[in-house]
Amino acid sequence: MAALVLTALSATSPSTAGEDHDRVVARVPATWTPIVEDGGGVWGTATVGNVTVVGGSFTRVRARGAANAVTRNNIFAFNSNGTISNTFVPTIGSRVWDIVPAGDGVSVFVAGQFGSVNRVSRTNRIARINVNTGAVMTTFRSPGFDGKVMDVELKNGRLYVGGYFSVVGGQPHTALVALDPNTGALTNHVDLTFTDVFRSSTTATIPSGFSGVGIERFAMTPDGSRLIAVGNFRNVNGQSRIQVAMVDTSGATAALTDWSTTRYSTTCSGNFPTYTTGVDTSPDGSYFAISTGGAFNGGANSGTLCDSIARWETARSGAGQQPTWVDYLGGDSGTAVHITGSAVYIGGHFRWTNNAYCGDCIGPGTVKRSGMAALDVRNGLPLTWNAGKLPLRWGVMRFNSTAEGLWIGHDGTTLGGQPAGRVGLMPLVDGKILPDDDTGSLPGDAFQLGRVVAPTGPSPIVYRVNAGGPEVPSTDGYANWAADQDANSAYRNSGSNAASWTQGFGRNASVPTATPTEVFADERWDPNGDPEMQWNFPVTTGVPLQVRLYFANGYDGTQFPGQRVFDVSVEGQTVLDNYDIAADVGHSTGTMKSFNISAAANDGNVDIDLGHVVENPLISAIEIVRPDIVPPPPVGDDDVYRTGLTETAAGTTTQVGNGNVDWSSAHGAFMADGRLYNGWTDGTFTWRPFNGTTFGTPRDINLNGLTAFASELTQMRAMWFDRTTGRLYFTLNGQNTLYYRYFTPESLVVGGVRFTAPNTGSGINWSTVRGGFLANGKLHFSNSDGTLQTVQWQSGAVPGTVQTLSGPSVDGHDWSTGALFLRAP
Repeated sequence: MAALVLTALSATSPSTAGEDHDRVVARVPATWTPIVEDGGGVWGTATVGNVTVVGGSFTRVRARGAANAVTRNNIFAFNSNGTISNTFVPTIGSRVWDIVPAGDGVSVFVAGQFGSVNRVSRTNRIARINVNTGAVMTTFRSPGFDGKVMDVELKNGRLYVGGYFSVVGGQPHTALVALDPNTGALTNHVDLTFTDVFRSSTTATIPSGFSGVGIERFAMTPDGSRLIAVGNFRNVNGQSRIQVAMVDTSGATAALTDWSTTRYSTTCSGNFPTYTTGVDTSPDGSYFAISTGGAFNGGANSGTLCDSIARWETARSGAGQQPTWVDYLGGDSGTAVHITGSAVYIGGHFRWTNNAYCGDCIGPGTVKRSGMAALDVRNGLPLTWNAGKLPLRWGVMRFNSTAEGLWIGHDGTTLGGQPAGRVGLMPLVDGKILPDDDTGSLPGDAFQLGRVVAPTGPSPIVYRVNAGGPEVPSTDGYANWAADQDANSAYRNSGSNAASWTQGFGRNASVPTATPTEVFADERWDPNGDPEMQWNFPVTTGVPLQVRLYFANGYDGTQFPGQRVFDVSVEGQTVLDNYDIAADVGHSTGTMKSFNISAAANDGNVDIDLGHVVENPLISAIEIVRPDIVPPPPVGDDDVYRTGLTETAAGTTTQVGNGNVDWSSAHGAFMADGRLYNGWTDGTFTWRPFNGTTFGTPRDINLNGLTAFASELTQMRAMWFDRTTGRLYFTLNGQNTLYYRYFTPESLVVGGVRFTAPNTGSGINWSTVRGGFLANGKLHFSNSDGTLQTVQWQSGAVPGTVQTLSGPSVDGHDWSTGALFLRAP
């Protein structure tokens, strides 16, 4: 009768994918778990009822509060108050690599590199042990393995076994088999041939030493239909599957799927026979994540996945698969990965995350995390959870989530700053529920920050030219700064070149407030002086003029005084003799020089010449104005306007209080969970509370040295946040491209890598987009022509037809200026 009951229970598969937690676990470990005092670490845990079994490589274990440790060789058990079992004392002479519940409520499967358990025959490498007595359950008999077993999972009445072996039960079986969980007999469910080591090294010891072809880790979807294996192999069934393979386990016979990737084909450090160290599937089975070691090998610039965590989608098929996201660890190894419903937990001996460009150093965007981190499942950025493992040593060997929280097997002495020798539990009960990142919906209220109303009366602007660059919108309601990107122009001679710079630019007090800093990001320079660069602007005769010339040195090769010197003349008179920008204002700093032309001297043409002295002359922008026309101040450049919107129409626009904020300097805006996020002219990124009427105190967002994003903020026009993917989309002044970076509002971390959204042929000219927000499955965006348009949105793709919702010719609304956002409560 006992055997019959056992058979019925063991057919039920305990979940080995991560628990679907509704929150991130606590940062501080439970204080009742025992302390493992020595050895290489804990490699596996399994909880059955109120008993937790721990396996690994150790000899001494001490209960919390106890004066003395007890001897436990490679395995022990304790109950839910931390009392170490005196009856569960199996004899295991070598390392335990994995433990999983057997599904009957009284036993576990234990796997590793041991020869036997309790000296019982047929317990080679894998055995089934009663958690209360420590006795081997002899109804399950190991078929015998010639190598070590690294990983086991019980799914759909089969016990899957992976590791470094080539003979099982006297028959050739490499790396992966399926056993009958009741008897241990080999089944014919898995018959795959793993061949060709990824790297052969008899001296390598990381992560599990060189053992030939085999599987380091594998994970299965909760329904048991897919198995993802990583390890030291290049081919499966004669097909290229370098270090990772996906197997269809839904049928009577397991079959290799056509899913494949070449992203793990690059050789990393020679210390790693395989640098794939861990894999896990999500609680819903829709995606999986792989952790790697291997040392820094170029990071994001190289396309390699050494020392990284990468997410992959399970449902995709075919060759050439690419990860959904990658978090680079800056040259340090990830050793374990585990996915719950709220986070991707990673462990290793890393010191930081979001470090895509620097090996063994702090690169742009780097966020410090020691040994463990919780990543945003959408984009791989670190959450605020910071429960580091110390000392770092090798790392976390294995995570295991239960209803109680997150169990961590590791090789250190502390977790979250508290004692937790080699094993610990981070409780769920004291964890943090993540915010919804609600970005609003329609019907709702759209806001324009710093909407400019064009002044009435004559314009003082005669010409504005952004030399060498694209058109730059004005900030004062007058003429935009005209583009000057073509080789030929009606206003200058040929032979000069255009250049653009990505760094952020400062400006000195000579630059008028209304002049956009963006004009300094481009320049026109003269390479040879044959002839010298000349500009000619036809003007009305008999009126006074002021010529404003804008300069900034953006080239690193001329950043010091004396490296670039040139002459400037206006109307044939030298106005700047031996002018040296770096000596005047320094590198990457804009300045303006103004020169007056009287009405009597105005001959109907303004002539500007630049001549060589040292290196090449340049000019950033040119502005010609009428000083006799005193412009009225721009109307409402710091005002805020609210317009009610539905999915089909715009309602009444009303002005609301601006909170004493100079919104004319805002570069893009979006809301999430009652927080208003803004970029600014000076390259800063902030958030503040906003309830629809009152603006709260702003807080700066730490960019963690991400100067490239700071520079982008100075040129940003529109921004919006996609809560589904955790991506911050934005447009840059004068560029017909939609960009994005990852962003996590919970931790306020910006991704270190910039991406370009796909061009789906919608016909949108991103250079004219002034603002945007996502609502009701659509992108709503404003244009320089004053219209507000909508288009279907699919994770950065806009495949649908653009529709005009509002605009000057539709309903009289003007959406051309001001940072646009939708209120999100």
